[in-house]
Amino acid sequence: MAKAEDLLSTHVAYTEHAKEADFLYRSYVGGKLYQKGDYLTKYLGEGNLPGDAYGKRLEATPLDNHVKTTIDIYSSFLFRHLPKRTLGQLINNPSVMQFMGDMDQNGQTIDSFMKTVNDMALVTGNVWLLVDKPNYAVTTQAEAEALGVRAYVCAYSPQNVLDWEYKRQVNGKQELVYIKVVEHDSNNSMMLTEWYPDHIHKYTISKDTLGEVEEVMEDMVFENPLGMIPFINYAPLPSPRLGIGYSLVADVAYAQKYIYNLLSELEQNIRISGHPSLVKTPSTKASAGAGAIIEVQEDTEPGLKPYLLQPSGSSIEGILDAIDKVVNSITRMTHTSAVQIMRGTPMSGVALQTERQLLNTKLADISHSLEEAEYKIWNLWFAWQGIEQPEDFMVTYADTFDIRDEHSDLELYKKAVETVPHEAFQMQMHKMITEMLVDDEQTKNDILASIEADHSAGNLTE
Repeated sequence: MAKAEDLLSTHVAYTEHAKEADFLYRSYVGGKLYQKGDYLTKYLGEGNLPGDAYGKRLEATPLDNHVKTTIDIYSSFLFRHLPKRTLGQLINNPSVMQFMGDMDQNGQTIDSFMKTVNDMALVTGNVWLLVDKPNYAVTTQAEAEALGVRAYVCAYSPQNVLDWEYKRQVNGKQELVYIKVVEHDSNNSMMLTEWYPDHIHKYTISKDTLGEVEEVMEDMVFENPLGMIPFINYAPLPSPRLGIGYSLVADVAYAQKYIYNLLSELEQNIRISGHPSLVKTPSTKASAGAGAIIEVQEDTEPGLKPYLLQPSGSSIEGILDAIDKVVNSITRMTHTSAVQIMRGTPMSGVALQTERQLLNTKLADISHSLEEAEYKIWNLWFAWQGIEQPEDFMVTYADTFDIRDEHSDLELYKKAVETVPHEAFQMQMHKMITEMLVDDEQTKNDILASIEADHSAGNLTE
């Protein structure tokens, strides 16, 4: 039986990647989880002050969460129009409908699951997806149906995937030949699973009172009926090292951390401005509060008389200006200047159009990665269920993300109709206005047909 310590061995890239993913995840969630990361720079000697001065500063410092804002903006465009799936002859298959309605056996629909997975992959760099059907734990198909055993998808964060190995095949394809994941981790025990192309190895490891691993309590081996490891590494921005992905908001997270420290400095400056520090000799008697009295000896030297330390207002303005510059840099690096209000000089029309095109390109790349990942999920699901994929099966994610200002476009179309009194031109303008404003396909087609009919009859009105 394997030793518990040996089972906890990790990939050479695991430690650095898991640490980075933890920081990025905390930056996305914010709140108490971010405070526990201790990301404020400690002052010299602050740790030796009484009353946990550093902890109080953590609680008093707000987090301006630009990571979550950026992810929310990306997701709002990516899933504004839900993916379209052509199921063909599988449209009436009950197992397909169950899978799409509850993809992870936890009640998430396929669209909700893909959105959650994409959000986490954009933050942490990659997410491992397991398509599993644990019929290797039952003896008959009837038993599997009675227990509700069917193929489903499970997502693993980079922190829960300890080790993995790819091997180049004869045809040149890199294939996953080994992976080790943490299924469960508590104060008393943890469960690990090792996947191989021909078998699955599950371990239950006990822990002592300090949370340190002790020994392997349970060791089970199952046959892998699929003959391959059903894991997918979804990485919107993949790394040259297989199994690793780059976060799309890593720079935003570090800029956010910088703003976090500036906000702490701002709070300290405001606090000391309202409550300046009093510098005095130990023999001087002073009381706090408005109208306080300070008693000094009559023969006190002028240089030893009490005085106040109070920062100038310019330091506060300097911090605020620095925060504004960092916020503007975040909107530039994420190409969200066109959809966020920025202080300072407004952008020109050409600059806004270019920014929208850059954002559209970035979103299109993410959308294509999502589409590829879902195709891989379906391929594994069909393999587990023993279903042949229909020829007309298709998954389509949006590849263009129009973020034009509809109010400005409508005003432009109106002026164009008034300027060019040509029936054919005006008909095209009316069609474009209809395409822009009407969402329902049936209603849109009816209006377009009516416009065509009016043009043919010479009744087109402005």
